Amino acid sequence: MNNNFYEIPNDWYNEFNNNFMNSMDNGMPNMNNFNIPDMFNMNNNMPNMSNDLADPKVALDRGNLFNSLYDPYKNYKYRPLKASNKREELLIDILKHNFALTELNLYLDVNPRNMNMINLYNRYLTNKKRLVDEYEKQFGPLTLEGLNVGNNSWNWDNSPWPWEGTK
Repeated sequence: MNNNFYEIPNDWYNEFNNNFMNSMDNGMPNMNNFNIPDMFNMNNNMPNMSNDLADPKVALDRGNLFNSLYDPYKNYKYRPLKASNKREELLIDILKHNFALTELNLYLDVNPRNMNMINLYNRYLTNKKRLVDEYEKQFGPLTLEGLNVGNNSWNWDNSPWPWEGTK
């Protein structure tokens, strides 16, 4: 059998049938017979990436939480975000925590058993929730979850939207 579209050689089919199909146990392949790399780091020999992390503010400014993975473009110098008032300061703090949570989320997708990173993720999540609560008490809701409709008022328009800036 030859698949002309992909031009897969006949000896590949023979190797597949001899190695894979003959190793079936109860209709399922016996994966112990294959040399499959541990691409998800499910073992306990994971590198300790927690020593490689940048401060969340620096990570947000440059777009990467991991120092060893940051590769600046040519001679590009990133410009840090600067707040001009308390409202913008809180928004930047929330943004930097959101960025760090997203980066850690991606890392934990590949390294789901790294307890140091899970604990760090939970700490950033707690800090972010605290910052969002503080922002919403002072400046109004950021999300629908922060909207208090107990007083029968839809109060999105009581404060400027984040992109409107300050007046």
